[in-house]
Amino acid sequence: MINFLNKYNMLQCEDLSTHCTMRVGGKAKYYIEPLTASQLVEIVKQCNKLKIKYFILGNGSNVIFKDKGFDGVVICTKKMSSITIKEDVLIADCGANLYVLNKMAKDSGLGGMEWSYGIPGSCGGALCMNAGAYGGQMQDVVLKAKVFDGKKIKILYNDQLKFGYRNSIVKEKNYIVLKIWIKLKKDEKENIKNKQINYLNKRRLSQPIETFNSGSIFKKINNLSAGKMIDNLGLKGVIVNGAQISKLHANFIVNLGNAKAKDIQDLINIIKKVAKEKNNIELEEEVIFIGED
Repeated sequence: MINFLNKYNMLQCEDLSTHCTMRVGGKAKYYIEPLTASQLVEIVKQCNKLKIKYFILGNGSNVIFKDKGFDGVVICTKKMSSITIKEDVLIADCGANLYVLNKMAKDSGLGGMEWSYGIPGSCGGALCMNAGAYGGQMQDVVLKAKVFDGKKIKILYNDQLKFGYRNSIVKEKNYIVLKIWIKLKKDEKENIKNKQINYLNKRRLSQPIETFNSGSIFKKINNLSAGKMIDNLGLKGVIVNGAQISKLHANFIVNLGNAKAKDIQDLINIIKKVAKEKNNIELEEEVIFIGED
C-alpha cells in the first residue's frame, strides 16, 4: 500500500525522538521529508486515498511523540525551507525555520518579527498555532497563507485565517500550511539586531532554552500566566523519572536526559490535578501528544 512513497526516499522505523525538541518518543512506521509543496500535497492525497494515517511535522518544538511511536506516515516539512523577500514581504515555505527567517529579516532591514527570535519552530507551525511572545504574534504580521485542505489548495487572507489565542482556522480544520506571506516594516539593521538579542537574553534568563523541552506546556488561564500559577502551587522542580518541571520556569517540562513521553504526561497530569484541587482551574495543554497509546 505504501509503495508510492518509495520515490520520496521513505524511511522505516525512524526514531522520532530525534525529530522533536523534547527528544522523546518511539519510532514512526514510515517517515518522509518532501522537498516541495507539490510533493507534500501528492503524499497527503495518496495517504487519504489509501486511508493511511499521517501526521505533518515541522520542527517538532511543541510536539511530544508517545513512547510506542506512530503507526503511520510522519511527513516532515523541514526540507521545504525556502524564503524569498519582495520589498517588505517575506515569503516563506512552511518548513522554514524562525531563526533563519529572523536573520534574513534583519539582513534586509525588516523589523516586526523580533519577538520570535529564539523560538525553535517552523513558519507553518507558528502560523497554525498563532505563536506569540512579548506582545507580538503571527496574527500581527501574516498577510496570507497558501494551504491545502485535503482536497484543494487555496489562499487564505489574514481575516480568513481566524486567528485566536494559540489557534487559527488552520489548526481547527487540520489544514496543511504550504507557504506564508509575512509583511514587515523597514528599520535599521542595528536596531533589529539589538531587539533580537534583547528578546533572546530575556528567554535565556527566564526559560530553560538550553535544555530539551517543548516550550510552554499550558495555555494562559484568563490571560494569567500558567507558569506563575504552577509555581504558586509549589510544583516547580518536581521530578518524575527523567522529566522535571523546570526550576527556571514552571510552565516548562524538561528532559533531564532519559525521560520517556509517559514521564512528561505523568507530570502534566499531576499539575492538572493539583490546579483543579487547589484552585478549581482546568488547565489546557498547548503542547500536543502524537502517537500510539
